[in-house]
Amino acid sequence: MEDTVARPTFSAAPTLVGSFPHAEPRRLVEEIFRRFPELPAWPQMPARDWLESMYVQYSEGLPGRVIDRQTQRIYFRADEAFEVQLEDFYQAVVEGHVEPFAITEQYALGLHLFLEAVARRDARPPWVKGQVTGPFSFAMTVTDEHKRSLAYNPELYEVASHGMAMKARWLARKLRQVAEGVLVVLDEPYLCSFGSAFINVSRDDVMAAIAGAVAAIHREGALAGLHCCGNTDWSLVLSTGVDGISFDAWEYFQGLTLYPAELKSFLAAGGLLIWGIVPANQSVDGLTAVALLEMLDNRIAQLVAKGMDRGALLRQALLTPSCGLGTQSVETADRAVDLLVELSARVREREKG
Repeated sequence: MEDTVARPTFSAAPTLVGSFPHAEPRRLVEEIFRRFPELPAWPQMPARDWLESMYVQYSEGLPGRVIDRQTQRIYFRADEAFEVQLEDFYQAVVEGHVEPFAITEQYALGLHLFLEAVARRDARPPWVKGQVTGPFSFAMTVTDEHKRSLAYNPELYEVASHGMAMKARWLARKLRQVAEGVLVVLDEPYLCSFGSAFINVSRDDVMAAIAGAVAAIHREGALAGLHCCGNTDWSLVLSTGVDGISFDAWEYFQGLTLYPAELKSFLAAGGLLIWGIVPANQSVDGLTAVALLEMLDNRIAQLVAKGMDRGALLRQALLTPSCGLGTQSVETADRAVDLLVELSARVREREKG
């Protein structure tokens, strides 16, 4: 972590991963500020518009990008216009010019309403959160015109890596204009597949792409997190300079326990553990905050048994759903939020006592 970035003590405050199934953004934004006062996060709303879906939302303005709204396909094409676009792209990257990487209202209405809502408040919030698709997941999921992942085209892999880093930097700068502290989380679901026989991308290339995005966020005086909702090589993640790791503590916690030495060092440096302890699916039906508290306590006890300090684990904790809620029903998403807020309140009331 950079010394210029404040290291917060969130003490099991609740926050959000990002996406929601709701289609009415203004009411949702106000509800987020009401229920998540310590770390509100702007909502992605793919149900409102396909342009807000995870891999489309951050593609805006990148060289070679083609979107087909009719078939809902995004891909990259290296045609005649690409070379001109690429030159402008790298000039902006080298000069640190973030405006060409803006995420406009058409692609992220929730973000812009969130920024407007912050500006109307009596005081700048101490912290806000945002999220950007991570460079590795973007490069593995989005393809060229031949349906080959961008990660397997060196030129387009660089576009994906630098593009997501600059999108993250633009977002960090926008949020820093309205809040004292900012956490920007890179969404890297494809890290679940890293290391398999089907992924022919080197560890060094993955680390370099993620570390580049983390450094870009740090340049704007913000904290950088990484979200992966499955098992992955957490030693790789923890070596990239991230300030927080967001993990699925509901279903994939055991994978995290395989890296006790790295986790202990991470905590000692002030790192945040962002516990995705509330399931982001229909498992919330019939679930109670009391049951979730018991599960959280059990998982914390496992880390304590591996040499980590219980007090630090709680002080440096955030609680979230296990993943984004955008693919769920509105009712399921609302239930997950209710459980999350109640769980956080129970943890903090107990620890205060």
